[in-house]
Amino acid sequence: MFASTTATAQFLSQSFSLFAQDTWKVTARLTLSYGLRWELSPAPSSRGNTVLASWENVNDPSLISLAPAGTPLWRTTYGNFAPRFGVAYALTGNGDFVVRAGGGVFYDLGVGAAANTAQAFPNSASLFAPIVTLPVTNVEPYLPSLSLRPPYGGTVYAFSPSLKLPRSYQWNVALEKSFGGTQAISATYVGQSGQDLLRNEGLISPNSNFVPDTAFYLTLNDASSSYNALQLQYRRPLTSRLQGLLNYTWSHSLDDASDDTISSVSNTIYSNKNDKGSSSFDVRNSLSGALHFDIPNATNEKIVSLLTRDWSLDSVVVARSGFPFNGTLLTLGTLGGIYPRPDLVPGEPFWLATPGAPGGKVLNPASFTAPATLQQGNEGRNDIGGFGLAQIDLSIGRKFPLTERLNLQFRADAFNLFNHPNFTNPLAYVGVGPSYLESQHMLNQGLGGLNPLFQEGGPRSLQLSLRLTF
Repeated sequence: MFASTTATAQFLSQSFSLFAQDTWKVTARLTLSYGLRWELSPAPSSRGNTVLASWENVNDPSLISLAPAGTPLWRTTYGNFAPRFGVAYALTGNGDFVVRAGGGVFYDLGVGAAANTAQAFPNSASLFAPIVTLPVTNVEPYLPSLSLRPPYGGTVYAFSPSLKLPRSYQWNVALEKSFGGTQAISATYVGQSGQDLLRNEGLISPNSNFVPDTAFYLTLNDASSSYNALQLQYRRPLTSRLQGLLNYTWSHSLDDASDDTISSVSNTIYSNKNDKGSSSFDVRNSLSGALHFDIPNATNEKIVSLLTRDWSLDSVVVARSGFPFNGTLLTLGTLGGIYPRPDLVPGEPFWLATPGAPGGKVLNPASFTAPATLQQGNEGRNDIGGFGLAQIDLSIGRKFPLTERLNLQFRADAFNLFNHPNFTNPLAYVGVGPSYLESQHMLNQGLGGLNPLFQEGGPRSLQLSLRLTF
């Protein structure tokens, strides 16, 4: 019999910010803006009977121990100053050619996986009783007690006492040229560097103070990221009633952990030295366009005009490359939720063309092999290009003016108008069957708890709506 005890947990999470900004029009052509933000975000604290466990000596697994009662999950940092600036300069006297640049420092809250302590040690305990006499009239003897005394068991979420707020350096430079006041083209470079990002390291029973097979998840500031992008945009009114917008972005996002609460990475069992690669959300190429058309009245005849005026038509086109992924081994064990990557077989392609399969291809099982021992394989992280997205949406709507400030809007929306199939990436579990090497869902089904009905990548769907604005 499996039994568990979980206490009701209450947390208080606070953050405080101060911000000042100023804009200075230096000349008719030159404008500067500058500001400074200060962030204070202490670790969450417990309320009521909730107990939070803090840990010491986390840099040496053999010496990890429980900190004295009342010790915060991590020490508060006070030097989180985030300056930012921007400049806009008109290269021509009439202002039709402008260069803009900006940069700044930005901080995250840094809470990470702290909320998980509500359902883990020391607020939760479990045990397995192999022999139970049925029927059970009193379950009390089988319920584990909550305790801070070693040995510690179950699942433990810990944080480095010196945890810092994750920060990001961001910068951009843009050129924009307008033509005749009716059309404009812009080119923008966007850069970002993430430092001291949160990363979850998985340890198994670090020392004798822990029950065997205890999962010890330690949050550290040892992740980093970078992003570089070229963004191009063209916009113009094609006629007095028709307007168009076209965007293209080439970008590359790199990191060594795309999710600060993931537990599938570890420095101790599997080194993260080879984890630097494309982000799990990296989109290398993205093209989007939009058209807006104000439908003219069919006639000036009063009754017919009442039915046909104030209608508009909108269309959005999106096409992008797919999210990257990699193979995953389930056959070597999953200690602490850590799933290693396989070895690659030289000369074997990742994909095999397969008519009738989702997306027309499946992963090639011959391109992967399991390492001989429990270790990280030589496949790079997120080294396989996934399925892309192509979709056209169409909307028709009309505004009904009720008063000077009150309007009723009717819309009919068609998502994925031509019912183009878009698929999620395969789960890519190697060695456990062919079904895991091909896509199993349409793309809108891969969004976790979000409602998939009107998400990108789903089958054609229709929506009618009324909206009152005032």
